[in-house]
Amino acid sequence: MDKEVKSLIPPILGLGNDWTIFQYMMQARFESPIPEEYNLPVSIIIPVYNRKEKLAKTIAALTHQTYPHELIEIIIADDGSSDNPDELCEIFGDRFTMKYIFQEDKGYRLSEIRNKGIEASTHDRVIILDCDMLPLPTLVESYMKYAHISRKIVLIGGRRYVNTDEVDYEQIIDDISCVSTLPSLDTGTGKTPEKGLPPSEDWRYKIYRSTNNLKNSKYPFRAFCGGNVCFHKSLIQTIGGFDEDFTAWGAEDTEFGYRVYNHGYWFIPVEGAEALHQEPPGGSNETDRDAGKAITQPILIEKCPAFYRRMEKNRLYEVPKVSIYIPAYNAEEFIEEAIESGLNQTYTDLEIVVVNDGSTDATREILDTLYSSNPRVRIIHQANGGISSATNTAINACKGEYIMQLDSDDAVLPECVESLVSVLEKNDVGFVYGDSYLIDSHGELIGNAYSWSMYDRYKLLTGMMIHHPRMFRKRDFYRTPQFDISLCNAVDYDFFLKLSEITDGYHLQTPLYLYRQHDTNTSLVDSEAQDKNNHKCIQNAYKRLGIKHLLIIEPEENHRRRMCVKKLENPTKFTLDLSHILQQFEINPKVGSDFFGWEVSRMVSPESNHRQNQRTISSNRFVRIGSYGSVKVASSVLARIGKEYSLEGSVFSVPGKSGRSYFVDIEAPNNDKKSIELMRLFLNEHNWKTEVVPVSGERDIRAMNRNTSKSFENYLLAQHSRNVGKETIGPSNQYHVSKFWRMVDDQLIFSWNELEVFFDLPKDWTIENTHEDLFRLAHYVMVSPWDTSVLEGWRPSRKPGWRPGLAFSGGIDSAAALALMPSSTILVYNERSGIDGILDHTNALRFFEHLKSENREVIRVRSNHESIRTRDGKIPGFSTDYACAVQVILLADYFGFDSIGTGMPLENSYLWHGYKYRNFSESWFWSHYGEMFKKVGLNLYQPVAGCSEIVNLEIIKKVGYEGWAQSCLRSKKGGEVCSKCWKCFRKNSLLGTPFEYTGEIETFLQKRPLKQAASTLYAIQKNGISKNGINVVEKIEDIGHLLEIDFDWMERYYPPSLELLPPRYKGFTKKKLDSYCSQMSKDDIGKLQSLDMFPEG
Repeated sequence: MDKEVKSLIPPILGLGNDWTIFQYMMQARFESPIPEEYNLPVSIIIPVYNRKEKLAKTIAALTHQTYPHELIEIIIADDGSSDNPDELCEIFGDRFTMKYIFQEDKGYRLSEIRNKGIEASTHDRVIILDCDMLPLPTLVESYMKYAHISRKIVLIGGRRYVNTDEVDYEQIIDDISCVSTLPSLDTGTGKTPEKGLPPSEDWRYKIYRSTNNLKNSKYPFRAFCGGNVCFHKSLIQTIGGFDEDFTAWGAEDTEFGYRVYNHGYWFIPVEGAEALHQEPPGGSNETDRDAGKAITQPILIEKCPAFYRRMEKNRLYEVPKVSIYIPAYNAEEFIEEAIESGLNQTYTDLEIVVVNDGSTDATREILDTLYSSNPRVRIIHQANGGISSATNTAINACKGEYIMQLDSDDAVLPECVESLVSVLEKNDVGFVYGDSYLIDSHGELIGNAYSWSMYDRYKLLTGMMIHHPRMFRKRDFYRTPQFDISLCNAVDYDFFLKLSEITDGYHLQTPLYLYRQHDTNTSLVDSEAQDKNNHKCIQNAYKRLGIKHLLIIEPEENHRRRMCVKKLENPTKFTLDLSHILQQFEINPKVGSDFFGWEVSRMVSPESNHRQNQRTISSNRFVRIGSYGSVKVASSVLARIGKEYSLEGSVFSVPGKSGRSYFVDIEAPNNDKKSIELMRLFLNEHNWKTEVVPVSGERDIRAMNRNTSKSFENYLLAQHSRNVGKETIGPSNQYHVSKFWRMVDDQLIFSWNELEVFFDLPKDWTIENTHEDLFRLAHYVMVSPWDTSVLEGWRPSRKPGWRPGLAFSGGIDSAAALALMPSSTILVYNERSGIDGILDHTNALRFFEHLKSENREVIRVRSNHESIRTRDGKIPGFSTDYACAVQVILLADYFGFDSIGTGMPLENSYLWHGYKYRNFSESWFWSHYGEMFKKVGLNLYQPVAGCSEIVNLEIIKKVGYEGWAQSCLRSKKGGEVCSKCWKCFRKNSLLGTPFEYTGEIETFLQKRPLKQAASTLYAIQKNGISKNGINVVEKIEDIGHLLEIDFDWMERYYPPSLELLPPRYKGFTKKKLDSYCSQMSKDDIGKLQSLDMFPEG
């Protein structure tokens, strides 16, 4: 990233529980030289049970509040008292708006009466005070300064312990100092401490001192005590009220605080919001707190997974620690494996939430049948809304503190959850992610997935680097705008950019996830849309950061997915626009949203600033090995590395609970890929615990990488065992590949019936790595007019790959097909070689060079297989319709093809020889070839089957291929056509290219039925005069009546053709097609389907 751009990026505001930004805004509005006036009303809810006297003193103290009394409402919430606290409404009714609510005495029901008090409150801001919590004069005002700022905060007051037994409420009304000056007590004795001992202190104050008032507290909700708090009433609508399962003293406020924390709120201990806790005589309380805790603590452990719980293996908790979410759409093939891998974890405090996003296959049935009664699995069925919608539904339904993503056709190793949880538990970091093994559709290892060594907030702005598996805190999810439902891909990138703006992350460099490469992934299927959405994600990220107006952001020339970002030389303003950030914090920006960088830096606490600086990644790379229990062992490892690998390093140590831990830091190449390779070398060769780090001698994050190769092997073995007994396809009759195919001097030779033809395939292509089915299919499409014995007893078993291959000729129809297929498509050209003839490759090769400028490489396969049909005295050419794709078939395993495309237009599909309609889907051609190719994992992909040659011409114009795509392959001069051949007459004349009326053209025009009649007649209608002045109509007088037919329907595409496309690519191709031309109307379709120009033909 450009250094100037990096310097503009603001620090993370609100990291963890850093509430400095709220403090900054509060001070700007209410502690400035000219403070704002207060205008927000507040309801104060005071639960009570038979403590009328203390309640009176508490309300009496409220008469001294510095906040305007007309903005205060007081609600007495009575839990079944017998001492008539309602009488206090009359006493204080002339001072405040008073309300009284009552519930019968049915035991300890503090949670329920608090909820009823909140429900009865008139105002949106509420303060809850215990009846014995006597407020000092600034309490309400101190709270309300912050309450004016945001709804996304929970405010916590403090307490001091006093004895008010000698004071009555009337004295307090007269003079608050009669209680405010009371001495603090020892809560154990209820008396003033003696012998110089300190009084009791609110236990939270110690935590405040060690965490800068909770700003760097990992679990700030621990400080939430319901006896003196303030929040916005919408909080109750978001998380629910106090849990009424707590029917004894204690823990209900901690559990409530956990839910507040898990929904992304900040906890602020408010200075000035102190109250005096009115201690009972002798320090004893009428409520048996020990007995209450014995009841409520187990409930807390059941409902609060953070801090208080220590996991018991296989125990099912009401609220799990971890939620694994799985969005599923048409996932019948792999959904069971995904769920089972999630359930089969070494860490068992988890749930799995599956959202079936309107699947049209058997996904719903599988989920309901296998998992509807599983207590760890929750299933949600919804109408199809897309990946972001399903993801948001899933995460919002998750109960856990930590959220982990699992795609419906992937899997995780058994130690995955435990490894990620360990990082989040041991460190204060927002999210963690690991590495993946790439597997194919059979679960076989392909290799390691791409991995960038360390998380870097700034690098993330250049491209996605957060690999599977990913785990984040649900708290932080609720601090983002969630997943963007307007995006069809790049959704994870967009979300993690948002996450990076509010928290930090860590990369655990351990493969824990099995990423299935065949996946119907939009980044593979529609990489053009992926590029555009990536650009959108990056643009939006800079906008959210408030600096987009200071930058020039443009796509890189040589890398379509990346953006070039530079600082604007002369911006119109120099401030940062924090409008999005303020919106996320739900801050009312009355002071405006434009701030200078120095002002933004004041919105971050020193601890947060230090943490962010410490986790900034440099370009340096070290491989860390360890830990070890002694310096001697660490030194011997260092010496061994120096001897075996000639690498230098150093030993350092850090203190731990059981003594010092020693590490070895080895200097690695300042190249991320090579440093990863070195780390894996140490890990795999020696089984050492290793990690790539940016700085030697420092350890900020405590984490442990491990070698999971054995675990991966065991997973595959277990998966294989589960599949034993499932239906399998029987073996084919033996096909001796070596009898027909062999390699000679890097050429593949096919021998049949004393004929031999060759193929020049890529140098690293091998017979051994190519499935037998592909050789059989290639064999068939070349010689089936004479020999079909290869089909006898054939039971295909090849599985699909993950991307299409296109038999690409460089012609107009072929180029139109290219425009309608995903950019992951591999283009393969059959380069006729070793055959005498007039065919010339000049124009095709010229087009291929042009495609290189679009980062599209054409694979050229030299071959003479078109000579096979000369055995019957025919001129060289393709022996069958799909002999044109034989080179694509042979490369299907090499490139991982799941489908094969050609440029077959409507004139060859739905028009029989171009003059008579046929239902192509029911034709022998489609039923024969379609089924055959599908069985070998190669769906036929005919994107222009519903497009006439006229539509295809329009497509190449719109994509910029006009002048490059040439169906004429006779010209020896690049960019020009021969103007004499049949293709020049029929196709290039439509582009306005003049043609000569030659003998070849005349011969074709005299044939009956007229070849490619529909497009030929359309061409004559539009441009029937040759460049030497010959009127073609005069030469074909016998079919003059056909020239009166309206062929304008050929300017639109035939919608039923889309049903023949592979389901995986149907949506993409339709979207592309609709962008280039319109569909045929009902009238157009009628004209096509009734067409038969030569009934006697």
